[in-house]
Amino acid sequence: MRRLPRVLLLVCLVVAAGLIYFASYAQDKSSKPDFEMTASYIEACSCDMFCPCYFNTRSTNHMDEHHMDAHFCRASLVLKVDKGHYKETKLDGAKVWIASDLGSDWSTGKDSWMVANFDPSVSQEQKAALADILGQLYPIPWQKKGMDTVAFTWDVDTKTGVAHAKMDNGKGEVVLERVEGNKAGREVVMENLKYWGAQSNDGFRMWKTKHEAFEGDGHKFAYDGTNGFLITIHYSGMAKAAAAD
Repeated sequence: MRRLPRVLLLVCLVVAAGLIYFASYAQDKSSKPDFEMTASYIEACSCDMFCPCYFNTRSTNHMDEHHMDAHFCRASLVLKVDKGHYKETKLDGAKVWIASDLGSDWSTGKDSWMVANFDPSVSQEQKAALADILGQLYPIPWQKKGMDTVAFTWDVDTKTGVAHAKMDNGKGEVVLERVEGNKAGREVVMENLKYWGAQSNDGFRMWKTKHEAFEGDGHKFAYDGTNGFLITIHYSGMAKAAAAD
């Protein structure tokens, strides 16, 4: 058999290298996450500081409104997307107020409920995208789920040490006050603790609840002087629902 001319051999090598490169590029592209989100929270709940839920497998035993023992964790998770996308849908600036009760049994979702309150500025595409993202971030088998559209403000003032979120209809409010640390001017931050399904966070910033209240979808609660914190999370993953393409 005659040997291939050097030019033809070179062409074959270039083509082969090109095929390997594009195959590798396609594989890398397909493995990229469908969504990525950096979100900041003003968060408060019915427990004493700091969140026993992060160190136990069930909610804390409280005295309920009927003065009976009950396990629950009623909370307001007020988030603002700093930067994010879900496939082709941008999520920057989207705001959601999640009011919830983790209930008494996390594995079954017994006694649990959740209401996602979207700010009116959130589009239908963003709602669908966030529904998928938040459903994966908080994998609780909620016994009852609801959705509403409510305008609300979201503000963190690092100079005064006050964080404030409030619904325009007056049915939801969270006021947090910064907890000063041992060194003046430095807040207390808990690190190396996982926030739900998020891959990373910037630390739990201790800002104790001055007042928390929510009323909606048949639920109502109010607490003063309980657990609160600020946190910024980073979360990414693959789509699990037919949301915004």
